[in-house]
Amino acid sequence: MREFKFRAWDDEVKKMYSPEDLEQPSVKDDVKKTIYCYLSYGVLQIYDFREEDPIQFVPMQSTGWFDKNQTEIYEGDIVQMENTIYQVIWSEEISGFILLSTDGVIMMGGDYIADEIEIIGNAYENQELINYKY
Repeated sequence: MREFKFRAWDDEVKKMYSPEDLEQPSVKDDVKKTIYCYLSYGVLQIYDFREEDPIQFVPMQSTGWFDKNQTEIYEGDIVQMENTIYQVIWSEEISGFILLSTDGVIMMGGDYIADEIEIIGNAYENQELINYKY
């Protein structure tokens, strides 16, 4: 059975949290924070409680794919294969991950070539790599 892993983007502080950060309460930046993950009506909810106001994170699921450097590929990653840049997105139509190029070409997830694809950023921290809003 496939393991479901998530990372999360905190838009307030512009920080990406790894799956390990989401698994347990932690101390970061000298501020004690508790991050909660749970499913609600089939949707993953990730919250960070700071000063009594919950901040909802943007969750990104692991695709289960790896790039040529054996780095795990997540939803929202920006990858390059040959000379084309793609963003990894979830497709409701096929209920799976696809690669969407900056010129609108769609590649199905199973069509990617592991020894040719490389993560070059993500849609939150490297938006300049793609010419459309995530």
